[in-house]
Amino acid sequence: MARVHFVAAHFGGQVPWVPCISSDKHHVTFNYYNDSNTPSRHLSMHPRFKSKIPKMLEWKFVDSEWYVWMDSSIRPHKDIDIADKVLEKTGDKPICLFKHSFVNTIREEALRTLSMLKDKHGYHSIRYSGEPILDQLIHYYGDPDFIDNKLFSTSFFAYHRSQSDLMQKWFNEVVDWSLQCQISFPYVLHKSGIEYELFDGYSNGSNELFTWDWPNREKNLTEGWEGASNYAE
Repeated sequence: MARVHFVAAHFGGQVPWVPCISSDKHHVTFNYYNDSNTPSRHLSMHPRFKSKIPKMLEWKFVDSEWYVWMDSSIRPHKDIDIADKVLEKTGDKPICLFKHSFVNTIREEALRTLSMLKDKHGYHSIRYSGEPILDQLIHYYGDPDFIDNKLFSTSFFAYHRSQSDLMQKWFNEVVDWSLQCQISFPYVLHKSGIEYELFDGYSNGSNELFTWDWPNREKNLTEGWEGASNYAE
């Protein structure tokens, strides 16, 4: 029996739903950070950035063997033991993720994001406007040891506590560069040399673990502030 801790966050509106997480085979805990149980820190921290703390640093606050991040658009399937399925797929690897569903490298993702910003695409503009994404890409490509050959979705992933240093480095990259954490993760993962596993399917498409219900999640974000849909993770 393993200790598996699930974590999610939703800031900027009412929680759209509360997933039911249970297991007959493992000891499961679940933290769901939201406006009702988390200090706002509105004078010092944007809500979207605030969500990166539980996403990457939950190991600092909760003692567990495994951590599973899922953003607030995730609806776990009710007829499965999701903790057991996650650990079964992870196997002997210390981290397990979904492959990105659109492109395969951080260069492609960065250029796609920059193109969307240039075209004033709403989804990207309210998330990444003002972020130094091109400088970040140039910085990573200036590292002679970096090979740009992988990209992941970061809306759902699992990692072992032994990877806390990797998570800290990822958080540091977000602080140093941009909130586009899909760009920074492949860099820190490659630099670490850590082996990983991939879940089957895609996080925003068909998979055996959950349904991605982003449209209904977005309806539960506060109207009135520009870029309100930044806030949930």
